[in-house]
Amino acid sequence: MKDAPSTERRREPRGCARSRRQIAASAACMLLAVASIVGCRGAPERAEVTTPEGIVSGPAALRGTIGRDATLRRATPTYVSGYGLVVGLKGRGATDVPDSVAATMEREILTLSGGQLGFENTPFDGLSPRQILRHPDTAVVFVEGAVPPGGPESMRFDVRVSALRGSTAETLEGGVLWTTRLQIGPPITLGGPQTEIVGEARGEVFLNPFAEPGQSGPDSRTGRVLGGGVLTDPQPLELILENPLHSRATAIARAINQRFPTGPRGEGTTAFGRDDQVIQVYTPDAYRTRFDEFVNLLLATPINQNFPEELARRYTRVLVAQPELAEELSWALRAIGPRAKGFVRDLYDFPERSPRLAALTVGAHLNDERAAVFLERLAVEGDRDDRLIALELLGVMSVGGASNTLLREVAGFGEDLTVRVAAYEALMKRAERERFGRLIEAERDRFGSRRSAQPEQLALAAELRIPPGNPQGVERINVGGRFSLDLLPFGEPMLYVTQQGRPRIAVFGAQAELERPLLVDAWSSRLLITAQDQREPIRLRYETAGGERIITQQISPRLADLVIFLARGASASDFGPGLGLSYSQVVGALAAIEQDGGTAAAFATETDRLRALLLAAADRRVTDRPALLDDPSTTVDLNTIGEGGLGERAALEPEDRRDAEEGAARPSYVVAVPRKTESGEDPE
Repeated sequence: MKDAPSTERRREPRGCARSRRQIAASAACMLLAVASIVGCRGAPERAEVTTPEGIVSGPAALRGTIGRDATLRRATPTYVSGYGLVVGLKGRGATDVPDSVAATMEREILTLSGGQLGFENTPFDGLSPRQILRHPDTAVVFVEGAVPPGGPESMRFDVRVSALRGSTAETLEGGVLWTTRLQIGPPITLGGPQTEIVGEARGEVFLNPFAEPGQSGPDSRTGRVLGGGVLTDPQPLELILENPLHSRATAIARAINQRFPTGPRGEGTTAFGRDDQVIQVYTPDAYRTRFDEFVNLLLATPINQNFPEELARRYTRVLVAQPELAEELSWALRAIGPRAKGFVRDLYDFPERSPRLAALTVGAHLNDERAAVFLERLAVEGDRDDRLIALELLGVMSVGGASNTLLREVAGFGEDLTVRVAAYEALMKRAERERFGRLIEAERDRFGSRRSAQPEQLALAAELRIPPGNPQGVERINVGGRFSLDLLPFGEPMLYVTQQGRPRIAVFGAQAELERPLLVDAWSSRLLITAQDQREPIRLRYETAGGERIITQQISPRLADLVIFLARGASASDFGPGLGLSYSQVVGALAAIEQDGGTAAAFATETDRLRALLLAAADRRVTDRPALLDDPSTTVDLNTIGEGGLGERAALEPEDRRDAEEGAARPSYVVAVPRKTESGEDPE
């Protein structure tokens, strides 16, 4: 978008401008006197105030920000889905596939394989797509997720995987989802109107880890692929000006590129004006894993960035006067950047909670070392909610020499499981950034100005593996490329597992070991772990669900070693002895060991938000997308598409809907898995 000729007037001296206004006001009064013979006696007793049509409502203090002038589209999660194929079901899949779905899947297999049907080195070598679909080791599944179509490329998200209704598939246990293309709205069979394909999903199916493996039932026919979805064809975010004006659109695009200079295609490529009403915005690479943060900062960015100190002063004054606006003003101050740091420091110890936390949030994200001191104190002395906020904010900071020590203390010895996990998450975030910085330095020392790897590749490497010896005192091991094993060799023993995003198992404590004497009898005696006393080695016996294989092995007492042994052997690249269990089976085995008293470590798991997210996305009406490929002017209302229409119903089962509605407003938290009583029953 070319810059329009400037329509701004040259700035005049303040006194001159005031004189012009006074003259204009006097002239208006004289005209009024002539017209009404009333004279210029001032304004009426009550003037009617109207809001111009199209102006975005919001706090007056935020006038001049992008969010007050424009509406943002494509930033909220949208329902996506598709038909996929789960393989590796060991004879417990489905041989019955509806003809319309089978035809669709045959086309998908041909498309994704590039027309090459060899399938060499797989159990399906030499089979046709139709034979694969009806193989007892496979099952056609319904895949669904929620993703903002304007998110950054390669954005990852969880997907839900379900066996088709009426399918004879017994279970999805041990299955792996083949690459599945995801389109906006419900999946549509061959011959129906197609919507845009924006993502793909693939990966290991995660089932309920606390159900016994090998059993059939609803729990085994529905699962998830944690972090298995990826946005492959993102659409740009769109800012829609309420009052179209070319000069205003140009000013907004310029402000965005000043605030976020490096877009996905280089300098100045974050925002482009499409016309006098629509501005297209692309998420910068730096915010690839922080999309929600980028959206909030974008809307809070001032259009005129010439006087950031004046804006920061105004925002902090309003923050004190109107604490109910704390969240909005916090984003606005962060959008200003480092120049706001000096204005929020005076509020770090403000007596009122909302302004104080808003200021500390700004200071933490601007990496102000002064804020770290107050946050460290709050993390110890505050109430539970404030402690959780303080720990999360310490996790986004790199400064604060004492912060690592404090976080280790809280993660290791905190009495509240949720607080301990919050400290652990903060430590790992700081360790990832420290690792990323070292990788950048090593890259610079080795190649100079020539880069062999992009920053996003180094960021991924820092996320996947964190070697020991860092200031945070933690370690991360990449277990076969399937999940992460985080080690915190300090504090009281504890196991923590995630159920969303990238799968992670965290082992707390240097003495996190199996207890001896030991007798663990789990999964209908298919998993046995025994040791008579402290001097006797620990022995493990495992029988596969079908009884075709029995493994016996002497194992290490360390829980970290046990996790690796349980997972190793799931693929040809996993060397060494192991059981080859899936991530959900590893979690289930650890829970069974803890419940049978096999370890003194507490066991905690993260609650999951996927059901609530799918419910909200499926119930959202789509007005601007998805466009049907055969008629781009036509749109689809997701709520009108159901069974017997274009595909599977774009909604959850009744019990899922109830669970989702109950959990929609509930934040993610930590749940302790109860240990069995002496009678063998779970306590109420």
